Amino acid sequence: METIDPSDPSPLLSNLETKKTEEKVKKVTFDDVLAELGEFGLEQKINYFLFSLPYILTSMQLMGWVFVGANFPHRCRVPGDEPETWIQGSGLNSSFSEYNSDWESNSCSRRILGNTSLEECTEGFVYHVSQGAGRGSSVTVDWNLVCSREGMKATVGAAPMAGYLVGGLIFGVLTDKFGRKPTYFIANILMAGGGILAALAPEFVSFVSARILTGFAIAGIEASCFVMGMELVGPSKRTLAGILCWFFETTGLLCTVALAYLLQENWRLLQVVYSAPALLCLVYWWIAPESVRWLVARGRNEEARKLIYKAANRNKVTIDESLIHEMELSIKHELGEERTEKTYTAVDLFRYPVLRWKTLILILCWVTCASLYYVLLLDQSELSEDKYIGFLMTAAVQLPGYVYVIFTLERPAFGRKNSMCMFLILAGTALFTHPFIPETYPRLKILISIIGRFAANCSYTILNLFSAEQFPTVVRGVGMGFCVVVSRLGTMLAPYLLLLGRYSPCLFGVSALVSGLTALLLPETLGQPMPETLQDGEELTLSLPFKKTR
Repeated sequence: METIDPSDPSPLLSNLETKKTEEKVKKVTFDDVLAELGEFGLEQKINYFLFSLPYILTSMQLMGWVFVGANFPHRCRVPGDEPETWIQGSGLNSSFSEYNSDWESNSCSRRILGNTSLEECTEGFVYHVSQGAGRGSSVTVDWNLVCSREGMKATVGAAPMAGYLVGGLIFGVLTDKFGRKPTYFIANILMAGGGILAALAPEFVSFVSARILTGFAIAGIEASCFVMGMELVGPSKRTLAGILCWFFETTGLLCTVALAYLLQENWRLLQVVYSAPALLCLVYWWIAPESVRWLVARGRNEEARKLIYKAANRNKVTIDESLIHEMELSIKHELGEERTEKTYTAVDLFRYPVLRWKTLILILCWVTCASLYYVLLLDQSELSEDKYIGFLMTAAVQLPGYVYVIFTLERPAFGRKNSMCMFLILAGTALFTHPFIPETYPRLKILISIIGRFAANCSYTILNLFSAEQFPTVVRGVGMGFCVVVSRLGTMLAPYLLLLGRYSPCLFGVSALVSGLTALLLPETLGQPMPETLQDGEELTLSLPFKKTR
């Protein structure tokens, strides 16, 4: 029998190291459970589908404003005009100017013939539709949000983003404190209510207030649904899960333009049609589950076990109970001082050095990508004079982008980080150069615009997935919510930046270039398990460009 010299610490240290090694080997995460359960089994697919459908509704609510507030050719009303708001005709020039025996009138001013001084449109405006077309309808027409009041229209475009900013702060905390499912349910009710109130709004201020409420609610829906979708699947299926949901958003954009074309003569009815389907999602309270990852992280193991066994039954697999028990012990041990009942806030994102830098870099990328995505959907004038065709092209170009991302993100040569940075730099280059292309090359301008839109959408798609993989489970809702919140500062400014005119894309281009280069410092997450605790997050450190970590 071997004797141990008490004065010699070597055996004790060796035993301690062995014990630590065994603990490390025995560490079990929810990803390990998913490996036996099925990383994207039938149960996960059903629930993923349920939490992806809301993206159709949020995109209709947010981007329906393009048609609810559509612009139409207009000119100043002059004495002698018929009292009608709309006139029909053909062959009018691009400024929709009109002459009679006494007055000359164009889009934003008028003057008495023979007089050199111009005056504002004090008697209002008349709007033009093509010969044979039905009368259009829009908020812009009803409240004359043109010319000197054009800034008011930009305010409507910024309003939901102001609500989103506040909603992201609040709902980001709620998703981690009370769960993904209750947060979604509350936000969905608020979104339906805000959309219907906008349809009933009698004047500008109440309409803007309803849009703010809608944006506030959309923040809660998207934060809870995206985090829920990511937490349902295992590492090898996470790329697919992070991208498939955006097909639903594009479907929502296609529904937006189709409904707008069919209901173009009544913007209030159109707004109701965009809003009412959200009421159908009230059934989620009874049919949708809570996130198993969240339940385990909060110490609600019995509820988590029931959902795991339910998934195992539907996926037709047998799950080892000891594996579930080891997962519970591992997470409980790692939480340590990260008590399961603690409420995490945005402040916690800056308490730890690695997480702090990740958060700052991701914020920059979110501000850029969200602004690009929003402003390119608001303005399609570069693609077509027909707002329906322009919007359809912008939405359609997203689909090949999603397909490309699905087939490249899992390849080590591309990965998440390098792909996102490449697309940001490509989008920045396209946006910066577009204003300098002569008007004599219209096809080249359209081509550069499509390339920029394609790249901007790809980078935004990857960013959503990449960000969720950077944040630990205990602060994932807070982290995603905070990034989205701060990004809304950019989207709030975007409609106003468009008022700067031809060279406004240059500002967005520079931002995209800077973001793409800075994001190279983030660690690659391809093939890595999602961090569960703050300690896990600190182990996934920053990296030099194109250098693998861990």
